[in-house]
Amino acid sequence: MPEEKNIPTAAAYIRVSTDDQAELSPDSQLEEIKKYASREGLRLLPDQIYIDSGISGKRAGRRPAFLRMVAAAKEPGCPFSVILLWKFSRFARNQEESIFYKSILRSKCGIDVVSVTEPLMAGPFGSLIERIIEWMDEFYSIRLSQEVRRSMLVNAQRGRLQAAPAFGYRAEGGTLTPREDEAVRVRLIFQRFQAGGSLGGIARELNELGARTRRGNHFESRSVEYILRNPVYIGKLRWNPNCRTGRNFDSDEVIIAESGHPPLVDQALWEAVQARLDCEKSSHPARARPARELRGWSSGLVRCAACGSVLRFVQPRYYRCGGYARGLCAHSQHVPAQELENAILSRLQADVRGAPPLSYAPIPRKDSGLELELGRLERKKRRLREAYLAGAVELEAFLSLGREIDADIRRGRERLAESPTALAQVMETLQMPDAALEDKMSAARAVIETCTLDRTNALLAVTYRLKLPEARLSSPDAIWGPRW
Repeated sequence: MPEEKNIPTAAAYIRVSTDDQAELSPDSQLEEIKKYASREGLRLLPDQIYIDSGISGKRAGRRPAFLRMVAAAKEPGCPFSVILLWKFSRFARNQEESIFYKSILRSKCGIDVVSVTEPLMAGPFGSLIERIIEWMDEFYSIRLSQEVRRSMLVNAQRGRLQAAPAFGYRAEGGTLTPREDEAVRVRLIFQRFQAGGSLGGIARELNELGARTRRGNHFESRSVEYILRNPVYIGKLRWNPNCRTGRNFDSDEVIIAESGHPPLVDQALWEAVQARLDCEKSSHPARARPARELRGWSSGLVRCAACGSVLRFVQPRYYRCGGYARGLCAHSQHVPAQELENAILSRLQADVRGAPPLSYAPIPRKDSGLELELGRLERKKRRLREAYLAGAVELEAFLSLGREIDADIRRGRERLAESPTALAQVMETLQMPDAALEDKMSAARAVIETCTLDRTNALLAVTYRLKLPEARLSSPDAIWGPRW
């Protein structure tokens, strides 16, 4: 037993990706590594075998087992002194990342990285050979990516299935076969839209029927539009060689080819639906975001009591549930902007009369310099942590810089709370006719934590952003009162 403690210990890293053809299975790679360890007098630790399956070697950040291995290597008292690989290509197929992580492991952790099938001689010539192998691995990855892309392009032009089946179909033997339970919904969508139904209205109907998207989500207007625009339902397949098709339906690079699978709608219905979609798009072009002066200070402040979505400003001067517009909510909460703001003012006035002077934690505008600085510090803190995990920053420097950043963040937050805002001051700002809209919006958000509207029951619920959380305000005689 004492002799076994002096035997050098090793970890093993195994990676198998779906795009590599000339590679061994995980069990075969592990067997080769065990043979090498036995031959070289190394003790392979059973709990230090790291396996990434079905993952590309281009990016280390996408390989969880690899990152756990590097983290274990950086721990004080790391149990292994060498990492064994079947081939260097299993470590990385990106030369830059390969050099980076090997340098950290060797120089900072004293851990060597060894390929059991690619022995290297000691000295600078061995390092040169290792760099050549890394370059060849990266070149192979690039060539493989190009070949896969070329193959996908040919398959798209021939109308072959190479993606997950669309809603309404299942994949059988590389072809699409209708799923009648979903196909009924697809036909309903096309028929309702041709008959004059709206995207949001169709989505609400589907949700009320209990229908769900392929991912199990509720239908929205955009998911209904995606189905209406998908040529898969007339026996064709669509593929974008540069990215996911998404909603770029008119791109010249999108390939649409005959596939031969059974269509769910006929050509005449498809063309009628496309004509209406094109007409609506041309008559309602994408508009820039309405100017601030056309919105009220309550914009973005109030949520729907039924679904929690923010009430959106719609022309001419109304608010409506954002979830209703997307077909996710059955309640429109349609209310004139002035009526909503008057209700909020009425609620605040009642609380001013019936409550002792309380202080609130003000919320600065998003464009305030202090909030931007706090955001910058939070990002800096995240980057410092990532640099430490990657081995680019030593522990002492990480702790020292982290304390400095935390101190700056703490001072910034203290400055935010230095000037509490009284509810009466907010009321004064909101009722000033010449006050800037941005000032009114900032004042309202300084005291209001949440605000929900139940239009059906004429109920406006307000929760305040009190610095004294145990305090509560109430005003039972208000027309629209808060529910606590």
